[in-house]
Amino acid sequence: MHIRFSYVLATALAVGISAYMLSGTIIIGGEPKDPPDSVAEREKAGASELVKVQVERHVAQERTSRLEIRGRTSADHLVEVKAQTGGIVEERPIEKGKSVKPGDLLCVIERGARRAQLAQARAQLEQAKVDLEAQQALAGKGYAAKNQIPALKASVDAAQARVEEAELELQRTEVRAPIGGVIQDPIANVGDVVALGGTCATIIDADPMKVIGQVAEQEIGHVKVGQTADITLISGETRQGKVSYIAPSADEETRTFRIEMTMANADRSVRDGLTARASIPLGEGRAQLLSPSYLTLNDAGEVGVRTVDADNVVHFLPVEIIAPADEGVWVSGLPDEVDIITVGQEYVVGGQKVEAMGPKSAAMKPAASDTASAAGAIR
Repeated sequence: MHIRFSYVLATALAVGISAYMLSGTIIIGGEPKDPPDSVAEREKAGASELVKVQVERHVAQERTSRLEIRGRTSADHLVEVKAQTGGIVEERPIEKGKSVKPGDLLCVIERGARRAQLAQARAQLEQAKVDLEAQQALAGKGYAAKNQIPALKASVDAAQARVEEAELELQRTEVRAPIGGVIQDPIANVGDVVALGGTCATIIDADPMKVIGQVAEQEIGHVKVGQTADITLISGETRQGKVSYIAPSADEETRTFRIEMTMANADRSVRDGLTARASIPLGEGRAQLLSPSYLTLNDAGEVGVRTVDADNVVHFLPVEIIAPADEGVWVSGLPDEVDIITVGQEYVVGGQKVEAMGPKSAAMKPAASDTASAAGAIR
């Protein structure tokens, strides 16, 4: 019997597929090849693996607590020299920027009418004296009554007073410097009409120079008159001064106290109105310098760091940030030596045992006196 080739091929394929299927492992759809572990077994396996964290040992350093104050410079004396009489300015022998000494002539107000008034007063005085002498001579010879002599003496005294008043008015036309310093605006010009009390010139005495700032009421108790202050000008120049004045009452709006520090300025290179920063040392103490990334929060919202003890058990230690610095922040509240978790602190909790990795040595060793500026804050 003739068998078609197509039947033979179909039979061979069917036998081959059946053999392949019978030789393999049957996998039910949706199920893993190996039987799964139980939930308890998985939790047990995870608990046996310790979390790895990076740790650094930090050692407390001696540092000086400082009060940082932002302020501005202010000349010790700034005087607007006022005219004590009115009139047209006839002379002004000084110019802006010129240095003057006490008593130097600043400006001259017109004197013509005043000189005439003085001459008239002097003539009246001479006349009164002549009248008095004549009356005394006549009274001595019995030709005149002596009771007129007191009235003539009074006339002489009145005339003398008018002379002195006219002399004083003439002196007031010359406005002189009451202090030494440098001339600046406002200043009167020749030809200006100056009223009584008008400004003739302004003198600024920049030696010594003051630095004026504000201190918060929480910190004013740390400041005393006579304390040394390290002053840094906006140019970067540093000078030393002393606290010379503390306001007895606070500003009602800001609740801050005005404080003045005085520094020498013999060369007058420090100008009035410059931005300045003063640093007042308050005392020595121990603190840690940390990177801000090491800080974390606990469930109560306290700022602190997570540490490990000798048994590699995690602890949370709260800290107080006392000052910023270029390399990080200064904090207090930690032991003198402590192993701080620097990487992984957000993935562990207090009481948990971990695998601590990394060198246990201080990563940063800055100068103990390092501080940063912040107005009215203790450092």
